[in-house]
Amino acid sequence: MVIPIRTHVAIVALVLLSGGHGNAAGPQTAAPTPAPAPTAAASSGPTLQAPPARKVRIGLTNDPLKVRISADGGIVVRESGRRQTIWRPRFDSLTLVSDVSGGAESGLVYRVQVATFAAQDQAEAKKRELETLLPGQKVVVTYHPDRRAWRVRVGEFLTRDDAALLVQRLNEEGYNELWIAEEGRAVGGRRRIRLVDDRWRDFLTGFDRVRIEPARPGQPLRVDQSAYRGTLEARVDRAGNLQMINEVDMEEYLRGVVPNEMGPGVYPELQALMAQAVAARTYIVANLGQFSEDGYDVCDSPQCQVYRGFGSEHPLTDQAVEETRGLVLTFAGKPINALYTSTCGGHTEDGNLIFTEEKMPYLKGVPCYPEAEAESRAITGRASVDALVLEDGAPANEELALMKRLGIAPSEAMQRAWLAGQASAEEVERWAAFALGMVGKTPAPDGLPEAPQMHDLASYYSRSLGWSEKQKLALHDKDLPYLLAFRDRDAIPKEAQRSYAVLILEGILTPFPDNTLRPHLRPSRGLVLRSLYRILDYYGALGLVRGTYRGSDGEAVLVEEKKDLRTLSLQDDIALFRSFRDVSYPSQSIPLVLGDRVVYHLAVDGKVDYLKVIANQRGVSDDRYSSAYRWEQRYTRAELEALIAKRLDAGRLTDIEPTRRGVSGRVVEIKITGSRGTFYIRGFKIRTALGIRENLFTVDRTFGAGGEVESFIFSGKGWGHGVGLCQVGAYGMAIRGKTYEEILRHYYSGVDLVRQR
Repeated sequence: MVIPIRTHVAIVALVLLSGGHGNAAGPQTAAPTPAPAPTAAASSGPTLQAPPARKVRIGLTNDPLKVRISADGGIVVRESGRRQTIWRPRFDSLTLVSDVSGGAESGLVYRVQVATFAAQDQAEAKKRELETLLPGQKVVVTYHPDRRAWRVRVGEFLTRDDAALLVQRLNEEGYNELWIAEEGRAVGGRRRIRLVDDRWRDFLTGFDRVRIEPARPGQPLRVDQSAYRGTLEARVDRAGNLQMINEVDMEEYLRGVVPNEMGPGVYPELQALMAQAVAARTYIVANLGQFSEDGYDVCDSPQCQVYRGFGSEHPLTDQAVEETRGLVLTFAGKPINALYTSTCGGHTEDGNLIFTEEKMPYLKGVPCYPEAEAESRAITGRASVDALVLEDGAPANEELALMKRLGIAPSEAMQRAWLAGQASAEEVERWAAFALGMVGKTPAPDGLPEAPQMHDLASYYSRSLGWSEKQKLALHDKDLPYLLAFRDRDAIPKEAQRSYAVLILEGILTPFPDNTLRPHLRPSRGLVLRSLYRILDYYGALGLVRGTYRGSDGEAVLVEEKKDLRTLSLQDDIALFRSFRDVSYPSQSIPLVLGDRVVYHLAVDGKVDYLKVIANQRGVSDDRYSSAYRWEQRYTRAELEALIAKRLDAGRLTDIEPTRRGVSGRVVEIKITGSRGTFYIRGFKIRTALGIRENLFTVDRTFGAGGEVESFIFSGKGWGHGVGLCQVGAYGMAIRGKTYEEILRHYYSGVDLVRQR
């Protein structure tokens, strides 16, 4: 609703007094700046005969009533046409306010969408059909640039319930792909922009649009807390809302797109970012003028491409944009509609099955998996893999293998009988001296009693580590009964209670499976060695190195550590482990796939004597690095009913059933059965109607005693629409050594890579 003029000004004054500036700050980029990776030279390719490079106009997401503009060095406000300055020649900052006087207020109307077509003549034919069926009902055909499609909608209702009655009527007439859509209603009266300075003085312009420039050329303009290159235009649109439009050179526009579509801090692979830059450039070239009726080319949201301007730029994505400057993808000589998706769940989908208007052959579903078995390798070792479980019930192979390789544990350390034997005071003190020396500490000089018990070990460690002050600060007397609430708490000598508690808090000692601490137990050699391992781990003194597997070179493996590539030779008796769900298992042989995370230890001879692969629970697809690779969404029947009712009124929900799947396994049609009929939803609208991340899903149900569905469980893969370039898959391909050209040609079938003049 448009607020009358006096209310507008009051709001501005309140905002200025409270120090607020409308919208919250945009996303803050905290990603590190990785060192530039080696790249393939950008192919100049054939030259695309195109119009001269032009600026891009982006419709920004902003507060619809008021926006604060500022810049270092100030700003200048001009008439949009004649470019004459308005009110004053320069301002430090300004708040712009939408002003609508006279006429009806804005609001929402509800229409029933009946069909979507790629061609206008098909839409007009459907309109005539509906006008015959529903005399007196308004039928509209509108072009929607975000999907480049013609939509046929019926009715003009002030409430969703009234629109639902028409849905029921149309369903009875055999129309079953129906959708209740919201539309903004245009306001009447005069639309103008009011300027309010930092001292709350205001000036009502005679214009519904003005141009804003930085007073100091080249300075970014701040819209509330977000900064943008170029210039701005402020408009009061047909609904009476303030719309900010950023006009900027295309390559600078891309610098504000690529880091937001594919974060360089999360996916720091230059070749993947270069592929994203080409896709984003191609998309904007193909879609310039998409929203021309509203005065701009594209929006700044995922509906078009996410654009956050100057404040989101990053050196690595800047490099990706620069190294692909001018490159676009074409098919049959024309720039393609380069759709892309976040995570495809292992396979992309044919475009026309998600968006009926996208029938071009370059948008074909393709697998998102490595092509060749040669891109994986199995490593074999000769170290013992017999499971070693200590008396606390936990496996100890990994810890003991490392203690042996560090020279702390003897060769017998991998034998069950030796591990189970009680540790003598001499053994504990000898091993502790070695381990503590690795972190620059000296064992407590008073040592241990001849036959040490667990409480003696706890006190000895605390004294040797110098943790007496830490224990006093970290633990209050009132904390101890709570932290030591185990079955045999009272058996712990009072002088050892704090030592026990702090060692348990730091994970150096752990309770036994029967909820006891066993303070009078004579610890086994295995328990002592494990506790010393955990002390070294606490201080980061195990000598472990983390990296990413990048391939093999003969008998050696290639591991990347912080952008440095190392060639590592392996010992014949290397200890191999595979971590799955944070539990490590010893193995005689482990598979390695490009991009796997690994942890290793180097022996004194410079060879790897311990190697752990952290298995990716999502398998080996190129987009397995995404947290959205697998997901689950649960609804009660009532919750799903309410969600679906926002789009169509099926009444009391009976069932939801996938009735058709695409080449990737995505659901491209669902049948919704309710007390008011049967309805079908197809393509992209499925995920909107069901409130899920992707169309790649299965449906599970639970039933009540009467056989009625009580809940729905959607288990799926991926995030987005699943068409075109898979962004996380591009990252996975780059990890495997693929170039940006190879990535683009994989996801867009039969395209050419050309350079604009």
